[in-house]
Amino acid sequence: MAAFVLSGGGNLGALQAGAMHALVDGGIEPDLLVGSSIGALNAAFYATHPGVAGCQALERAWTTLRRRDVFPFEITGLLAGFLGFRDHLVASRRLRELIRLWLGIERIEDAALPFAAVATDALSGEPVVMTHGDVASALLASAAIPGLFPAVRRDDRWLVDGSLSATCPVKEALDLGADSLYVLTTATTPRRTPPKGAVAMAMNSISLVTAKLHRSQLAWAAREAEARGGAVWVVPSPEPEAPSPYDFRRSPELVTAGYQCTARWLAGHVAGATPTEQADDPFLENTDVAGR
Repeated sequence: MAAFVLSGGGNLGALQAGAMHALVDGGIEPDLLVGSSIGALNAAFYATHPGVAGCQALERAWTTLRRRDVFPFEITGLLAGFLGFRDHLVASRRLRELIRLWLGIERIEDAALPFAAVATDALSGEPVVMTHGDVASALLASAAIPGLFPAVRRDDRWLVDGSLSATCPVKEALDLGADSLYVLTTATTPRRTPPKGAVAMAMNSISLVTAKLHRSQLAWAAREAEARGGAVWVVPSPEPEAPSPYDFRRSPELVTAGYQCTARWLAGHVAGATPTEQADDPFLENTDVAGR
């Protein structure tokens, strides 16, 4: 069973939209999708709108997305968060509306294809895989960056951003029965200057902390998939310079870059070549991941 596995990455999720389109154009379609954070939302979109038409719809959705659709900052909410009257800075109401607009379903099991959203138990730190139930609460939990968005209460657990425990949920995909994984990351070139703003700095710090976990998870998954007769293929990222986490104006450019980079890699993959582009991915340094 083939799975698309999508990492977190905020507004860099536009790269995944283009990459998925290239994979589907190349004849590779998933039986299962598993994602963390923004990867969970992209996975859910494709699961409810499969095929080339669904990929095109996801790309259009990304090109029309704006900061206010995800981060509707309000002075009263910011003050309440900073002063300790609530545990987050941004309400999730607009993001919930976006989820309903993009997906058009109420429950995960209503999707055309199986998909799973991965969140993190805020108390134990364990990954939590959601394959049934209310789709909005699952995706909000998977994307709930601590301190920025509110934690989500679901099934008697407080859940936050899935990237903290499974930045790229390859183990979770294997546990759900997949044996061939196409991993879609959102890698960027190293920053030349520190990110601007407290929230941007916090999000960048999370990415740095989870990068090592990402590499170890991929190495384990490659060995496990090979033992099952499958493979783990890491779809290379074009590694653009990361924009501000609030800036969605580059989404059209990122969609195109994701498509073109994946199409180039896929040409070698179909011909049976090893995807040597993986060696340039900063997340995959010193990680032996291959399709055999």
